[in-house]
Amino acid sequence: MFSGLVRCADCGEKLCYCTSKSFETRQDHFICSTSRKKGKKVCDTHFIRAVVLEEGTLQHMRLVIQCVADYEDAFRRALGAKRSEDVRKELSAKKRALQKSENRLAELDRLFKRIYEDMVNGKQSEARFQMLSDDYEQEQEELRSKIEMLENEIQNQENRVESVDTFIRLAKKHLYLEKLTPEVLNDMVKAVYVHAPDKSSGHRVQDVDISYNHIGILPAKLLYDIINGNAA
Repeated sequence: MFSGLVRCADCGEKLCYCTSKSFETRQDHFICSTSRKKGKKVCDTHFIRAVVLEEGTLQHMRLVIQCVADYEDAFRRALGAKRSEDVRKELSAKKRALQKSENRLAELDRLFKRIYEDMVNGKQSEARFQMLSDDYEQEQEELRSKIEMLENEIQNQENRVESVDTFIRLAKKHLYLEKLTPEVLNDMVKAVYVHAPDKSSGHRVQDVDISYNHIGILPAKLLYDIINGNAA
């Protein structure tokens, strides 16, 4: 079911799926291929039973789907992708600022050409030309940086909204998720990262991060914060 999805959180390699007729199905497990081939000194043993991974993944996916279904606005805000009307207003403001900066940059090109011609024709001293040209060049450099920043912000915001919208549509396809299937996993999950177990507390604790298609990893704490109204 998890074919190709399960990876070691440390070395990034795929975890091997191990099964045998000599033990029960519930003992089927995944183990880091690097640790298995090269030893613990290269990468700690990342071992997790398949049934544990399946149950944990199912519970996390149900939590994500609940957030999408019942707290969509908060989910969008937490992921930096507000609803279309709010986004439209923000993008419009940024695009106006971008256009204004581009217009000013073009105007500075014209002004620079004019003062150069005035200097050549003797209407303006070389010292005056140098002073104005330095000012124009500094403003141009600042405008180019501002334009680049605005272009990146606009593109990133549009991409983020599109990605979150796509993921929300996928999540809503599985509102009543009862069990995992390869189809559901491939639809929603990009990768599952298994961490090495921590036994420092005297108990075996193991973290698993699920990276979802289009939006990446969603920590359980963030999801609970959304549900409890504590998300930023």
